[in-house]
Amino acid sequence: MIFFYLKGEQMTNIISIKDVYYKYPGSEVYAINGISLDIQKNQWLSIVGKNGSGKTTLTRLIDGLEESESGSIAIDGVISDEQTIWEARKKIGIVFQNPDHQFVGATVEDDVAFGLENQGMPREQMVESVDRALAMVDMQDYKKRDPQSLSGGQKQRVAIAGVLAIQPQIIIMDESTSMLDPDGRKTVINLIEELRSKQDLTVISITHDIEETQLSDRIIVLNSGKVVKDTTPAELYNLRGQLQEYGLEEPFTNLVAENLTDVIDFKGYIDEKGLIDQLCKLNSNT
Repeated sequence: MIFFYLKGEQMTNIISIKDVYYKYPGSEVYAINGISLDIQKNQWLSIVGKNGSGKTTLTRLIDGLEESESGSIAIDGVISDEQTIWEARKKIGIVFQNPDHQFVGATVEDDVAFGLENQGMPREQMVESVDRALAMVDMQDYKKRDPQSLSGGQKQRVAIAGVLAIQPQIIIMDESTSMLDPDGRKTVINLIEELRSKQDLTVISITHDIEETQLSDRIIVLNSGKVVKDTTPAELYNLRGQLQEYGLEEPFTNLVAENLTDVIDFKGYIDEKGLIDQLCKLNSNT
């Protein structure tokens, strides 16, 4: 197999997208319209925007499920094409919105092993990899259970274990917490953040939930297949009323702080910890 490495490419970039265009068959409108984007290793990148803005399409192009009309996408310094795409996919794991759509095994351990079987991993090594992945998400005691008997949060943990078992460098979360209750959502997000720090993962999170983006290092806002904002959470949230233009709501912490400006110091975006600190200071002064 021949690999084409990009000359001069900074190897801190795990993904490099250069002037990519894509439109679905039969469509006159580009779903991805000239996007160029570099994503660094170990970065948490959130991709947000209205429905139809191109979020999922972009990740399908990254994973090679769709082929761009023009431009290039490099994964870990290797340009994706017909010769290299299968190697690229080994470095990428996707956790979908509905974990039921990912389950193919009769038991939890069978399901987690599915990706490893496709890679032709020897059974002894496969068993070790499955056990290790389930331990990472604290689901080792459920490996003989039917995945359909689990709660929503447990199912999503198993789906994450299936991704971790193949030891990817990149995890794409495609609205993967949207079907969970607030506690389940927080549990999964905290789990991904913990695994990122331990495994040196790059996380790409597609979400409509602006609260979920607070762990991001960086946020990309898409509109009509174009990058219209490339910024940090704090800078994005400071747009406040303008967020609606991108199909986003103002963070709950901002809304609370705005109603308390007469008693706390609120000059822009404030996260949950910052709001709690401000309220504690207020309480200590009364």
